[in-house]
Amino acid sequence: MKKTIPYIVLTALIFSFSLLISRSFRVSQIPNGNVGNCANCHINPAGGGAKNSFGSTVEASFLSSGNVVWGPELAALDSDGDGFTNGEELQDPEGAWQQGSSAPGDPNLVSLPGDPNSVPAITSVNDIHGFVNEYKLHNNYPNPFNPSTNISFSIAEPSEVAIRVYNSLGQFVNELTNQTYGPGTFTATWDAKSINGGKLSSGMYIYSISAKSLFTGKLFTESKRMLFIK
Repeated sequence: MKKTIPYIVLTALIFSFSLLISRSFRVSQIPNGNVGNCANCHINPAGGGAKNSFGSTVEASFLSSGNVVWGPELAALDSDGDGFTNGEELQDPEGAWQQGSSAPGDPNLVSLPGDPNSVPAITSVNDIHGFVNEYKLHNNYPNPFNPSTNISFSIAEPSEVAIRVYNSLGQFVNELTNQTYGPGTFTATWDAKSINGGKLSSGMYIYSISAKSLFTGKLFTESKRMLFIK
């Protein structure tokens, strides 16, 4: 009997290690998964054992034949309840990334989607995609939001760009950026504060883009609504 105990323990260890290795491929099935590795889905950073909130979300609804199904639906969820969607934390807010593609966004800004104490560093504007051929103001995310929301915009050619926020009466509230951008898609973060840093009340706000091409002088403008709820 004494001789069989070490054998059983060794077998269990080998099985656990094999199971861990066999599932480590999943880190490559989410954008920038290599940054957090197993800590993206597990409470134990080394992997295995109990899953965190993001891992539980994936296991419950976003596995197909053992593979992670990454896309807009999973990206739009805030699994750990820290105010940032899974996509925001993994630098792919719209869930557009696909396996085999290069990592989106800035790996230095990636945070753990299953850890409420790990949140993205809020920067004014980040380049999140490569070349685009159209001007567009995207829907903010999350919406409704609290405490902050991200506003993405696409620029087709070098342009002078301003992103501004107004209240429901059309009164100016804040300017998120006002500078020249080359072609690409960018994200500005707004923390529901005025241009002077004052906290704003709950309600509907309007965000707009004004982009003037440096080549043709053509002006692109668009506005959308967003809801801030305290």
